[in-house]
Amino acid sequence: MAASAQVAPELFFKEFFNLPMGSKGLEQSAKLTSANGQTVRITGYMVQQEVPHLGRFMLSPRPVQMSEHADGEADDLPAALVTVYLDDAQKDWLIPYTRGLLSITGRLSVGRLEETDGRVSWVRLVLPTEATRGMDSTELTRYFEAQQHAH
Repeated sequence: MAASAQVAPELFFKEFFNLPMGSKGLEQSAKLTSANGQTVRITGYMVQQEVPHLGRFMLSPRPVQMSEHADGEADDLPAALVTVYLDDAQKDWLIPYTRGLLSITGRLSVGRLEETDGRVSWVRLVLPTEATRGMDSTELTRYFEAQQHAH
């Protein structure tokens, strides 16, 4: 990293909502709304989905595995959730599930947005093009082999 490169400020999931929760329920915090449009870093867990979506995935403060076919809309997703979008040039890419904590930097977008699958997102992070790359043939083969042996 070059000495002149700026490190994006970190935004924590626990900072998304005003605490304690009041009579109006969950309210977005001033820290979250003031970061709208800014480049931030968020660390969390990739949500493991049965049916991944092209060009996006969800990031959660805790590990979550969704069973869309069995549970439908009754999922265990936490309120503090980030939908992470790849750059428009990569919107047709499938992102393989990655275990463990991920630290992701991108441009924050806050506000209600109905996704193409009908899910409503409130917090999104858009990654720059250089944040991701395509898999080479060996990586892709290993990924598909791992998927066949996953239980």
